Amino acid sequence: MQEEVEQKVVTLIVNCSKLTEQELRKALAKLLEQMKTARHTQKLPQGKMTVKQLAAQNKGMQSIEVSSKTLGSFNRIARKYGIDYAPFKVKGENRYLIFFKAPDTDAMNAAFKEYTAKVITKSERPSVLAKLEHFKALIKNAVVDRSRRKERER
Repeated sequence: MQEEVEQKVVTLIVNCSKLTEQELRKALAKLLEQMKTARHTQKLPQGKMTVKQLAAQNKGMQSIEVSSKTLGSFNRIARKYGIDYAPFKVKGENRYLIFFKAPDTDAMNAAFKEYTAKVITKSERPSVLAKLEHFKALIKNAVVDRSRRKERER
């Protein structure tokens, strides 16, 4: 990394009749200003990315384990709170490790509080398929009198 920084070359072209110290200082100040704005305009990946891209951002990286069923809800919540994350599937198992970086700890705490609340409510809800099977069994076992009685009154 250090060699890469040392080998960069900057070409500065100044159009003036006599290059004085003041002219050089103005040109270098303008160059530094343009370099700062160019650095801010570079698009860094945000949201979902690879682990390699996330590690290159030079922030503290943390991880959490998530099952594959709840990965979609984590994606929505992470986007909502501006968390950069990288899902990593564990080979041979049905789970993911999610590496993440958040702009601040408050956003991260709020996101994980919302995510855990969502996972808990999903686990407590009864399955729709289980309810359907239960009602099918009730209907199948119900005795229905389908005989018709025809009586005429006179």
